[in-house]
Amino acid sequence: MKNQILNIVLPVLNEQACLKDNVEQVCAFLESHKIPYLITIADNGSTDDTPAIARSLCDQNKYIEYMRIEQKGVGRALSECIAKNSSRHEPCEFIGYMDIDLSTNLEHLQEVYTQLLNNKNIVVGSRLLKHSRVYNRSLKREISSRGLNILLKVFLNTKFSDAMCGFKFYQHAYAENISTKCYKDNGWFYCAQMLIVAQYMGIPIYEIPVIWHDDKNSKVKILRLSLTYLKHILTLWLKKIKGQL
Repeated sequence: MKNQILNIVLPVLNEQACLKDNVEQVCAFLESHKIPYLITIADNGSTDDTPAIARSLCDQNKYIEYMRIEQKGVGRALSECIAKNSSRHEPCEFIGYMDIDLSTNLEHLQEVYTQLLNNKNIVVGSRLLKHSRVYNRSLKREISSRGLNILLKVFLNTKFSDAMCGFKFYQHAYAENISTKCYKDNGWFYCAQMLIVAQYMGIPIYEIPVIWHDDKNSKVKILRLSLTYLKHILTLWLKKIKGQL
C-alpha cells in the first residue's frame, strides 16, 4: 500500500503572532478528519521568534517538521520541500502548500485529499470559479488578481482560472517531475509557473472553488508583486514562442 500521507508545506517569514495557533488548527482539522499528514514549516529566514515556536511545535507533535531556508521566497520554500520529500526513504505521496494565514477554509483540505486519493494529479483552489466565495478582498487586489490571470490566458493560453491562489496540491511524483522543468524562481510566481508547466506537459489540473478570507494584514506589496509577475509572464511567453515550453 502506498504512503498516503499529505505533506502540507507552510511557508513562513516572521509569523510569530499566528504560527502556533494556526498550525494547531490545521493539525486538529486533519486529525479530526483522519487525514494522515506531515506539516512542514518552511521558514524563509525569520528574524523573530518563529524558529523557536516552530521547534516547540515539532517537540509537541511528531507529524510537524521544521525546515530553515535562509533565502526568502515561497517558491524557494516549495521547491526545497519537494526535493526534501523526494529524498525520504518513504516520500509522502501527496504534497502541496497553503498560506499560514489560513485564508482558505480548512474544510477544503478534506476535498483536496479525497480528490488526490481518487487519482487527481493536481488539485488547486480557485477564488474565481462560479461557486467560490471571497471575503474582505480589496478592489485593488481583486483587479490585480483578475488582470494577471487574464494576461496568463492571453500570452500563455492557460486553462485554469486562478494561478495565484495559495492552495495547491500534487501527487508527489508529478510535483517532483514538474519542478525539474521549471526555471529557478524564489518568489510567489514559482507556484504559478508549476501550473503553467504542468499544463504544457499535458497534466490535468483539477480546480475546486474555495471559501477565501483575505488577510487584511497581508505583507504582500501588490504593485511590486504585479510587476514581478509581469516579468515572469514575459519570460515564459518568450520560452513559449521559442518552443522551450
